[in-house]
Amino acid sequence: MRKSILAAIMAVALLAALPASAHVTPNIELQKKGEFVKRSLPGASQFFEQRLSPGAADLAAIRKATGWTPSSEEAKIYAGRDGQGRLVGRVILVWVPSEHGPLGLGVAFDAAGRILQVTVTDVGSEPLAWVRPLVEGGGMAAFAGLGADAAPDPGKVAPAVQGTMSRYYAKVIAMGVGRAQALERAALAATVGDGH
Repeated sequence: MRKSILAAIMAVALLAALPASAHVTPNIELQKKGEFVKRSLPGASQFFEQRLSPGAADLAAIRKATGWTPSSEEAKIYAGRDGQGRLVGRVILVWVPSEHGPLGLGVAFDAAGRILQVTVTDVGSEPLAWVRPLVEGGGMAAFAGLGADAAPDPGKVAPAVQGTMSRYYAKVIAMGVGRAQALERAALAATVGDGH
């Protein structure tokens, strides 16, 4: 009796764990990150990776705005400078969790912190069917021109594209853009503090 109860508990536990692992699928690269960095900052001739090291106040502000604490595995910042060393803008690459695995985004900002472009760099093979219509439907243009403080609206991401999962991924993308904006605000504050 005891063995059958233990076997039943283990079977239920295994079945409960299956959906979580079944949703994560291999990622597909939609856009090479290096190409996006160069293409999105055409006035830049020099590119540098900025160390992700927000101070305690910046981390608290990022957490408050997004509910997220950035790490160097989840976010990278690249600064583009012109031939005279002036900042042209930054590209922030972020990984955003979803119920079907992480989604990679690239968000390009001008020197004043306004969004120039957003792209999906990576997506799992399963959610690709839900994300592709958002990208191909011009949905990433919804973020162009937003300042670092303007909240991204998932309802503006390819609004003609319907379906529960596509709308879910519009929210995931908007959340990722919000995370990139929070990092950009911290980078802008650091730039002002350095006098650059």
